[in-house]
Amino acid sequence: MKISSAQARRAGFGTIETMIALMVVLIGLASASPVITQASHAIRLGRDHYVATTIALATLEQARNLDVGLLPLLAVTGRVVNDQGLPTADGHFRRSVVVQQNVPSAGMTQVTVTVEIADRRRGGFIGAQQNTMMAYTSY
Repeated sequence: MKISSAQARRAGFGTIETMIALMVVLIGLASASPVITQASHAIRLGRDHYVATTIALATLEQARNLDVGLLPLLAVTGRVVNDQGLPTADGHFRRSVVVQQNVPSAGMTQVTVTVEIADRRRGGFIGAQQNTMMAYTSY
């Protein structure tokens, strides 16, 4: 059976059809790129808030192991720490611990931990933070 040239041209995809299909796919990927970038940033920010909360809770757990009279030794302002809460110069977190005696009432000591989160896009600490506090007493 002989195939005419008109039938052969209609049998499969040609170069032009393939190029058009590729262009449609590329336009779709280009329009999805900002959404993927924003989702990636949101995931990283959520992870950073989780790590900041973990650092604050670990500091409060450390305070639980101390005698109430030694809690003021934990006070620190603006110490840069890494993901594990260890002091380092290039960490993405800055921890401050405030110890207030006789707060919220006489005989109690309140420990407040603030962990600031560095903005990875712009660099520096620009306001994102996690606060955690707990009151301790001796008995």
